[in-house]
Amino acid sequence: MTNPSQKTAVQTTDSLAPARLQQVSRNVTMLPRHWEWLALQSRSASGTLRLLIDDARRDRDGAHRVRESKEKCYQFMRDMAGNRPHFEEAIRALFAANAALFHEKIALWPAAIREEISILSAPVWASVTEAESGS
Repeated sequence: MTNPSQKTAVQTTDSLAPARLQQVSRNVTMLPRHWEWLALQSRSASGTLRLLIDDARRDRDGAHRVRESKEKCYQFMRDMAGNRPHFEEAIRALFAANAALFHEKIALWPAAIREEISILSAPVWASVTEAESGS
C-alpha cells in the first residue's frame, strides 16, 4: 500500500518541475508511397513529420490566412447578401481570386455591405497582388 503523503509529495514535486517536451506516440496511417518518401529523408520519420507540421503551422506563404479570409467573406456574403443580384457569380469570383469580376458583381449592393466585404476579402486580393508581383 502506498503512503498518501508520499503520493502528495510526488505530485507537488512534479507540478513544480519545469515543463518538458512531452512526446505522444500515436499510429499514423499512410499510403505506401508516403512511407517510401519518408524512408528517403535524412531525418527519422517522426522528425520529418514534425518538420512538415511545423512548416505548415508557420503558414509562410499565407495560404491558410487567404483560405480563412475567403471563408469568412463567403459566410458574411451568404448571410447579408445571399439574395442580392449576382451573389453566386461574386462567390465564384471570390474563390477564383478574380478581383475585377468580384467587384463588378457586388457594385450595386448596399455600401455598408460592400465595405465589410472589402475588409474581409482584403487578404485575398493582397495575395493575388503579391503573386503577380513575384514576391
